[in-house]
Amino acid sequence: MIRISALEKALPDDIRRTVRDHPVVAIAAAALAGFYLGRGYGREILTALLGVGISAGATNARRMLGVEPPRDSRRR
Repeated sequence: MIRISALEKALPDDIRRTVRDHPVVAIAAAALAGFYLGRGYGREILTALLGVGISAGATNARRMLGVEPPRDSRRR
């Protein structure tokens, strides 16, 4: 099972208890929410996910090749 502790800690106790007691209802609600958001914002969500994936892949490839990623001049 995939667990995201930061997300779990952000949820109130009663919601965590409800999800634990009724997992099928929670999965159905999450699927409906994803469907609803996907219909309205699908292109933006897909663009954001692809951007994160490409960035992570490029960083991993640089690390594997031994090339340091370029430094961001805004970070110090």
